[in-house]
Amino acid sequence: MTVFSTLTATEAMSTAEAIETLRPLSWAVALVARAGERGGLSTKNMSTLFEVRFGRALHDCGITPIYEHATGVGETSVDFAFDGWNIELLSFDESDAAKAATWENGAFFGRMLTSPEPPTTDEASLDEGERRRRSEARKQSLEGETLKAIERIVGKAQNGGQPSKFPVPDGKSRSMLVVDARAAGKPDRIDCRQIAYGIDAVPEWAGYRWIGDDGKEFPIIGTFDTRNRMRGARHFRERVHFLGIVSEETFEREELQYFIRFYHNPALFASEGDALSILQTFPLFQPKKTRARRPDLFLHEVFEVHDTIVQFGIVAESATVICRAHRDILEDIEKRGLPPGSRQMTEAFHWHEILLRRLALEKATKGLIERDGTIFLGPKDLDLVEHRDGRPLLQRTRARRRL
Repeated sequence: MTVFSTLTATEAMSTAEAIETLRPLSWAVALVARAGERGGLSTKNMSTLFEVRFGRALHDCGITPIYEHATGVGETSVDFAFDGWNIELLSFDESDAAKAATWENGAFFGRMLTSPEPPTTDEASLDEGERRRRSEARKQSLEGETLKAIERIVGKAQNGGQPSKFPVPDGKSRSMLVVDARAAGKPDRIDCRQIAYGIDAVPEWAGYRWIGDDGKEFPIIGTFDTRNRMRGARHFRERVHFLGIVSEETFEREELQYFIRFYHNPALFASEGDALSILQTFPLFQPKKTRARRPDLFLHEVFEVHDTIVQFGIVAESATVICRAHRDILEDIEKRGLPPGSRQMTEAFHWHEILLRRLALEKATKGLIERDGTIFLGPKDLDLVEHRDGRPLLQRTRARRRL
């Protein structure tokens, strides 16, 4: 167990309050008892504590669910059922690869996940132990963790190769799997889309491809993709209407009402609009509250690359502020030319996104805002941070997305 999957004081306090909220409710007797039996407020019991907070979120929305509802699929049940919804929860455990990639140094910690390197030409001649070591090292990657996440998700729909938990759709009920993904490194919007739909659903620069031990490369396909041949994938695709992914941050009482990302199963809906009409009946889908509480989750809506300008957004004083970075600042950082409006410009922005957002926030704090309310970034703005901590600029800013 690493610091990425350890019960925090804030989480424990929030869950303790949730237990007291649920304790007098008849439907929650078994849930509260289970939380105590499995270790109470402890790291080893985090998956049950997630169930407790989820149950409280439903209660706060006026829902009286059935806990551990038998669905008629063998002897299995789902965690919560109400108003035609069958809801199963899944808490990711840290994979061995993620644990191995985690480092700690006093009060500091991190996780080093990089893309896998293809096998070397001499790898076939190495002894079995060294080949195994290199194979395990490849798993300590963004791609490896994404594959593991998809495998865990679709695996929920089967047991021993047979369907489990989720009933065959009958036109009346809807099934959903909600994933607590904190142990996977708090995946962002793009990570979640790739988990749900695969590489075709994300920008080209962000797509993950896996390199096998045989050196062959293949694109990572998602949970709902018809090409997914993982164990349980077909059952999941045929029976589960929605996938929800959440990584709680504040553990405040209403967080689960506005911080779950939802993805519909294209195989079970005629259109995205049809899926949305059904999702709107789910009590924890509250888009207005999400926009009000987490405007940062919608910054992708203002992102645009046009000619010599990359437009993006930041959140300052709880409001979205439009920022425009000129190609010149990207070229100065990259030390190379970038064709106007090109994919290279987009990739350069995302490669240095942390720095550019930091610069924009500094200018917002200092009131360096254009007359139209936007923030402009040019080469001179690099002086705001270039020598602040004594390290080369590129060394500080070349951060990769991680799952």
